[in-house]
Amino acid sequence: MNNRFSNEHLIEVMNELYFYLVKQGADAEIAKEIVQESVYKSIVHIDSIDTDKYRAWLFKVALNLYFDFCRKNKLKFELLNESIHSNQKLTEELLIDNEHSEKVRKILKLLPVGFRQLLILKYELDWSYQKIGDYLDMNTKTVKTYLARARAKFKELYWGEGNE
Repeated sequence: MNNRFSNEHLIEVMNELYFYLVKQGADAEIAKEIVQESVYKSIVHIDSIDTDKYRAWLFKVALNLYFDFCRKNKLKFELLNESIHSNQKLTEELLIDNEHSEKVRKILKLLPVGFRQLLILKYELDWSYQKIGDYLDMNTKTVKTYLARARAKFKELYWGEGNE
């Protein structure tokens, strides 16, 4: 078996996938089930998956399973409310950060799913342009172009709401 399919690598990919689904708005238990189903499907179809695109294939399957789940249960694709915990920050700083995070989440919800997905992959998961391109089956230049559009739309919405 190839190094790309080692247990350590698979666990790493599963953890990334879980956190990505949670960022997309999946409940923790649903995200675990989707990750499990995605890995099962990857094992069943292991011979037909290109080893260079295994991670992208797994993410694509998981995202499609999540969208199917949302359609079946008529759920909206929204990010979970994240709480900020820090013992070192002053209460005022916590409030400011929480307001900022809430505004960012609110604006992300307003963006089209594609733009939101690109921004999360790039800035939350710290994926490279190449990795995003592999995942979305896009050329690296196309990824950069769409990310630039997503950033511009985000800035337009962010500053358009009278950010203090």
